[in-house]
Amino acid sequence: MKRLLAIVLVLFIGLGAAVAQDGGFEPLMAPGDLAVTAGIGWGFLYGAIDVSGGVELMLGKFVIGDTLPLTYGVAAKASYYSYQYYDYWTYSYLGAGVFGTLHLGLKDADLPDGLGFMSNTDWYVGLGAGFYSYTDNYYTSDSGFKIGLRSVGGVSYFFTPNFAINFEGGYYGYGGGGLIGILFKL
Repeated sequence: MKRLLAIVLVLFIGLGAAVAQDGGFEPLMAPGDLAVTAGIGWGFLYGAIDVSGGVELMLGKFVIGDTLPLTYGVAAKASYYSYQYYDYWTYSYLGAGVFGTLHLGLKDADLPDGLGFMSNTDWYVGLGAGFYSYTDNYYTSDSGFKIGLRSVGGVSYFFTPNFAINFEGGYYGYGGGGLIGILFKL
C-alpha cells in the first residue's frame, strides 16, 4: 500500500506540473475549507462491507515552481466493517486515525482536449496515526487493540464547488480497503 501511495503522489505532482498554466491555478480544496465525508466500500477481508466517515480542514497552500499549488490539511477518519461466514465465524473491525493530508486540485488547469473533465478532480494522499480494534471468533474468541500508522489516498470529483463523489483506498493498520463516498464542503 505504501508503494501505491508513493505512485499516486508522483503521478499527481507530475500531472499537475504537465498541465499547469504559467500563472498557476486554484485548488478545489482551498485553505479554510472544511469537508465532511461518508462512504461505503469493500474491505479486503473476504469482501466485508466497509462503512466510513471523516472530516478534514484545509490549513494552507504552497506552490512548487510558481505554477503547482498544493494544499495541506488535517483529517480525522473512522471505518468499521464486519464479516459473518454462516454461523461459525464472525469478524468485526473498528479503526480511526488522524492524518496530515496533501491535495492537488486541477481547477483552472490548462488541460489538453478530451481531458477537460479532469479540471473537476482533486487528488489527495494522507499519512497519520490511528488505532484499530477487532474481534475474531474463527476457532477461538480473539480480540485486540493496536496503534500504528495509517494511510489514505484517493480522488474526489466535484459536481459543484461544495459537493463531490470520492474514491478512496487506505491502509487501516490491519488490512486495507477501498470505498466510494460523498464529500460536502461546509
